[in-house]
Amino acid sequence: MGKIYSYLLGFGLTLLIAVFIAAFVSWNHIYVWFLGDVDTLYKEAIHHYKNRQYDKALPLLEKMARIDTASYCKLVLADMYYRGMGTHVDYERAFELYEESAELDNYDAHNNLAIMYMYGHGVEGSYSKAFRHFQYSAANGDSHGQVGVGNMYRHGWGTLRNSMTAFDWYRRAAAHGNLDAMNNLGYMYVCGFGKIMDIDKALYWYQRAAEQNHSKAQYNLGALYAVGLGVERDLIKCAEWLTKSALNGEANAQFNLGNMYYIGKGVERNLDKAAMWYSLAAEQGHRSANKFLGHLEQHMDIVELDSNFVIHLILE
Repeated sequence: MGKIYSYLLGFGLTLLIAVFIAAFVSWNHIYVWFLGDVDTLYKEAIHHYKNRQYDKALPLLEKMARIDTASYCKLVLADMYYRGMGTHVDYERAFELYEESAELDNYDAHNNLAIMYMYGHGVEGSYSKAFRHFQYSAANGDSHGQVGVGNMYRHGWGTLRNSMTAFDWYRRAAAHGNLDAMNNLGYMYVCGFGKIMDIDKALYWYQRAAEQNHSKAQYNLGALYAVGLGVERDLIKCAEWLTKSALNGEANAQFNLGNMYYIGKGVERNLDKAAMWYSLAAEQGHRSANKFLGHLEQHMDIVELDSNFVIHLILE
């Protein structure tokens, strides 16, 4: 009798362990079943997110992100924690979710992990780790990762500085239609980094990106017209491109457009418009905008600015 009892007890324990193992292995399927109509839940979450109803999107994405294979939901939820959308900024939670998404081969997650390592957000800063994450997505054809690798080579962050290699990565990304890469190629050609200086090619890449509403490329085209580099100096065209860029939220364009309205370069002098553009630039943290807004409010004439009107090119 004792042997039978021992046998039954052993069998029961074995069965119980097997059930636990099966439940653990199948947890993801069980959880998905528990959620119900996952497709509808996903569409509702993304709808709220795209409509900036972050307080409604957050709890739904939290549920979806617990699914093992929900790479995109993990990515979006990580972005919300990283930027503080619908919740407080939580770099550690964002980093955790980016890692989970990256493990599922989400290249955007790899790129965002690289950014976090670059700036030490929620993790100890490491250019070498940032470089590896950019490399992974770049090697798999992701244009944002390719731009990231190009930037690392251009600055010498996490790798040896190499302008030629940076140029090649920008060119690959531009071939995939990446507008940041086109803008950076324009800058490289203007300055002769990685290639011989070629203003015509710089104009070509700036024009391609600017026509697709890339704010920095629009600003850079305006800068070329301001100084007459590769084109005839034309402050009216400069103002036109800066206006497009400023309307797209580029702080440098807003500040310089404020200067143009302040002194009447390329546009009719208008102090109200100058104040508006300075204010918008200041709201984005532009260093000189508040200073010049103060000059304007004190009715100061900027003689030095009038005689030395220069706009500097910018990168990504």
